[in-house]
Amino acid sequence: MTRPPARPAVVRLLLGVLLPALLLGSCAIGPESTPRDIERPREEPLNVSAGAAATGSGRIYLLAPVVPGVPTRLQAVARDVVEDAPAVLRALLAGPNAAEFSRQFRTALPIGLELIAARLRPGGVLAVDVTDEIQQLSGEVLVAAIAQIVFTASGLDGVRSVAVTVEGTTTQWPAGNGELQSTPLTVYDYPGIEPSSQPPYPGRPG
Repeated sequence: MTRPPARPAVVRLLLGVLLPALLLGSCAIGPESTPRDIERPREEPLNVSAGAAATGSGRIYLLAPVVPGVPTRLQAVARDVVEDAPAVLRALLAGPNAAEFSRQFRTALPIGLELIAARLRPGGVLAVDVTDEIQQLSGEVLVAAIAQIVFTASGLDGVRSVAVTVEGTTTQWPAGNGELQSTPLTVYDYPGIEPSSQPPYPGRPG
């Protein structure tokens, strides 16, 4: 006895049920055999390119490129500014420019810090008044930030020491050894962070 052929309607019904199931099974995404790293965009500091071009006879002091095993040092970079305390200090607060940042120069001064006034007093004391963002810093970062101000200001004619105040209020600042001082600061208060005499990168082999 032979089985009668399947009716066309039944065949269509079976194909309508089985075909989508087969397609879904073949398109399923299985787990990867090995983990894969997901790249995230690199976040840059907000003031990376705020600094002006490194030209001119003016000088500001930034943190030199990091060298493993070597303490933090300062290094002078050029700025095209007049020999004027407010102009030079505002150039310092602007931070490294894009080219300097790419060469790993940095600044310890916080973003948003502004110069209120800079006046030379009798005896060669430069009174530098800044906004209170600098009080966000502590420890070695604060030492480096104050050293940047002191070395930059001390490069101006007639400046022998620097007195930094915060919105008109006298504040004690750490010297290079971490001890707080209420008297005006000089470059000699930071013997361990003096400007590097070495180039930021090794010279090419001869």
